[in-house]
Amino acid sequence: MSQQPYVSVDRGAEGGTRMCAVVTVTVDLGAEQDGAPPPSSPARAEVLLLDCSASMGYPREKLWAAQDAAAEAVRALPDGTYFAIVAGRHTAEPVYPRGPRQSASLVRADATTRKEAQDAIERLVPGGGTAIGSWLELARELFGRRPGPAIRHALLLSDGRNEHEQPDALAAELTACAGRFTCDAIGIGEDWDPDELQLVADRLDGRADAVRDLDALPGEFRSVTAESAGRYLTGLRLRLTHRPGSAPLTVQQVHPTRRDLLPERVTAGERCLEFRTPPWGDETREYLVCVAASRTPQEPVDRALWLADLKVVQEPSQDGAAPSPRLPPARPLLVHWTRHRDLYSAYDPKVAHYAHHDALVRGLEEGRAAQRAGDEPRARAAWGEAVRRAHAMGNEPMLQRLGDVVRIIDAAAGEVEVRPDIRPLDIKSAMVLRAHSTMLPQRRKPRRESRDPEPQATEPQATEPQDREPQGPESQDRES
Repeated sequence: MSQQPYVSVDRGAEGGTRMCAVVTVTVDLGAEQDGAPPPSSPARAEVLLLDCSASMGYPREKLWAAQDAAAEAVRALPDGTYFAIVAGRHTAEPVYPRGPRQSASLVRADATTRKEAQDAIERLVPGGGTAIGSWLELARELFGRRPGPAIRHALLLSDGRNEHEQPDALAAELTACAGRFTCDAIGIGEDWDPDELQLVADRLDGRADAVRDLDALPGEFRSVTAESAGRYLTGLRLRLTHRPGSAPLTVQQVHPTRRDLLPERVTAGERCLEFRTPPWGDETREYLVCVAASRTPQEPVDRALWLADLKVVQEPSQDGAAPSPRLPPARPLLVHWTRHRDLYSAYDPKVAHYAHHDALVRGLEEGRAAQRAGDEPRARAAWGEAVRRAHAMGNEPMLQRLGDVVRIIDAAAGEVEVRPDIRPLDIKSAMVLRAHSTMLPQRRKPRRESRDPEPQATEPQATEPQDREPQGPESQDRES
């Protein structure tokens, strides 16, 4: 955990402040096995939601690329994966296995079913409209007909806006699907809506992106399907226990994508909340947690005080077959009241890193709004700020997308020029990446001591005085 715990005594007494930390969680079950045989893989289920609306036929290459990509995804499915193919129009239609929607089901992947699925994909024809909520509804029904624990993932492809159902219908279906399966959303062509794809990805724990080169679509489908197949660990939750008189203000996943977890909190005890996480592979995710902190006259100065605990916990397995990783101990979120300006004026590098991302998103959105209003100077300034922030974060994918919107003169200074041939697609392709983030690059430790601390030096363990009181719920009364 990375945190700068020092706060001005005066600020703590004048209404308080928010104390923030970035929590890094890494899963590497293979490294933990230490020569032991790997645990059995959980059941997997995959549904491909393919846009087959009329617009997919103009140009016809879009549908051909979608067919090639779907066939590539089917080939990438591990043996035994339960799967189905859905054609999305103004209604959703089971393509494979084919049959009435009321009895549609999933089948297990093997040589025979893969060949049958690929044959069915080749027969797809464009027609009808776009109603993404109905596509997700059929996916939810299909997943529900495969009982028992499983890792469930959908891959949605769309080339248009959700024009054939009411917005509240999509919102209601996303609420019904949340927590039941994850979904990645990909836009192709020029008419898809980045806000709609981002909404789907946010609510269903996935990623939204765009593929502008149709030749790259099969590779993208193969990559997303392989990433889903690499997830094996379920049931991990982030548990936050806070002291009396305090409360969490922010709980967000900030890497690899940004997602607000606070609306989905579950009460797990007095002053204790839990936040679910989607299935894991061997990967690292980071979370930003901010807790309210205010100082009472009784609280000591120049001592690290317990504010909250952060811990990763695992739900009991439904069938006893899920892998059980070694979970780390709870990490304390601290507050340290001080009168030393050189301490409380410093910023934690990881917290500051993700603050750059917030400013980047604001720049993207302000630039799009200004461009729509015909205000080029304001658009240039906003997109220039987005470029500056992306450069500061080392976010190369975003810099590449922004490079199609503006000509970057000096990335570090945010000096740009709006391209005269800018297209709506260029802006959409940058906007759809706004939830993607990069981690703070690791810096090499200096050979001799420096007054500039490494990011690790700001973690709570490094800032706790040896004589501070115990960190945990049992010490709340003494520290409050």
